[in-house]
Amino acid sequence: MKAFTNHKINGVYLKFPNGNGLSSVWGSGTYSDNYDYEVRDSLNELDYEKTFKIPNQEGSDTVEVMPHCSELVMKLLEAKFPDNANGSIFSYLTFTQWLEIVNILNENK
Repeated sequence: MKAFTNHKINGVYLKFPNGNGLSSVWGSGTYSDNYDYEVRDSLNELDYEKTFKIPNQEGSDTVEVMPHCSELVMKLLEAKFPDNANGSIFSYLTFTQWLEIVNILNENK
């Protein structure tokens, strides 16, 4: 796997040299700003296929992440972000919090 992968329309996956990984997503159906972003068709009815295939042009000020790391590093993340932890997902992270997670995953194995 490459270091940077666009794995969803509104998502990227980072693969760190130490083996850790981080999925970051925002928009429809995620725990982030604009989680309820909808694309409506000409009949003004919700079109789920379009909703998940068209980028959220508005962007987001928060992001949902799913780290791929050892149990020890996961416990470190859970201790650092207890209000955002939800199983293997961390929700509604600010940019600063996202950078902290990136640094933790980069520096710990």
